[in-house]
This record gives sequence, structure tokens and C-alpha cells, in this order.
Amino acid sequence: MNDRLVRDLKMNDQLQMNQIENADSSDLIEEAKPETGLELHMGSNVFRNINGVVKLQGKEQMFWEVVPDLRTLLLTMDLYDDKGVRVGHIRRNVVKSGGTGRFTITVNSHASTRPENVPSVTVSDRSNGQIVIEAFLVQGRKIRIATGSFFSHKGELVEISPHYCRIGIGRTLFGDVVEGRGGNALID
Repeated sequence: MNDRLVRDLKMNDQLQMNQIENADSSDLIEEAKPETGLELHMGSNVFRNINGVVKLQGKEQMFWEVVPDLRTLLLTMDLYDDKGVRVGHIRRNVVKSGGTGRFTITVNSHASTRPENVPSVTVSDRSNGQIVIEAFLVQGRKIRIATGSFFSHKGELVEISPHYCRIGIGRTLFGDVVEGRGGNALID
């Protein structure tokens, strides 16, 4: 290193030390800030710091919530058929209007201390025996959608696997990382 760079570094270190010595001790302690946004993993895609809303093709179709005290995952979701007609609605893990005989929900909360009891939500379609969506609360406010196969409000098939998220035949998300800044997860 040249002499000027070394001198500048020493001066900078001394200024920082003077600031620390003259600072009030309360200035040096960072307050713990509560986690705000959710992190949603859909396939290999990550949506960071979102408010829980997932907009598919311009319409809010899913809303994820975490109840921290109970370590429970809550899902609110509209379910459509291949023509875009709404066939069911889930409100905070309870099947409502239209889909009560067709869809089942299995909820696993972390009330048990057994390690295999990971908080999760699984929605199944009784008409064909398929899993509509399955998600796990993997850590704090991090949700992983493991699998999904359902229709958007436009009647296009949405497929979620561990590797991708595909909407219809024209759009596949693979390995995207999106910073939501407290907003929605937008998937066109």
C-alpha cells in the first residue's frame, strides 16, 4: 500500500474511535426490531419482505399469514376452475362458499414439541384426489410452497414444484429473487 492510503486509513480509524468514546452508551445499542414482511418461496423463486398477498395475473388470489404465538400458518385463497369460474374460497384455513364438499384442508400447527410436526397447510381436491397447494412454515416468517396445482382467475393452470412456478404455457419462473418492500408478490 502506498503511504497516503495507510495514513488515510489510520486517520479514519482514529476518528471512528473518537466517535465511539464520545458516544452515549445508549447510542451504541441497537434496538431489536420486529420482523415485518414474509418471505415466500414458490419453487426456486423467492419473494422477500412481502405483505402476504400473492397476485396472480393482476388479481389477489392468495393471502398468507403467520400467527407467531401459535406458530401457525393461515391461508386465504380463491379457487377457480379451468374456465376461470370461482369454485371455492378458503378463509384463514376454513373452506367457505361453494367448496365445502369439494376441498379439504389439513393444518399442522407447532403446538406439539415433536420435531416432525412442522407448521403446514395442505389443500386437497376431493374430486380428483390431487393436492391443490401445500405449504410449510420453515422458519419464523419464511413460507415454502412445496407443491401446487390450481387455476388462476383467467382459467390458466398454475403449477408449483420445488424447481419452478409455471402459469399456463407462456410463463415459467425459475430462480427469481424479488424484493417486495412490504408489497404484494406479483406474478403476471
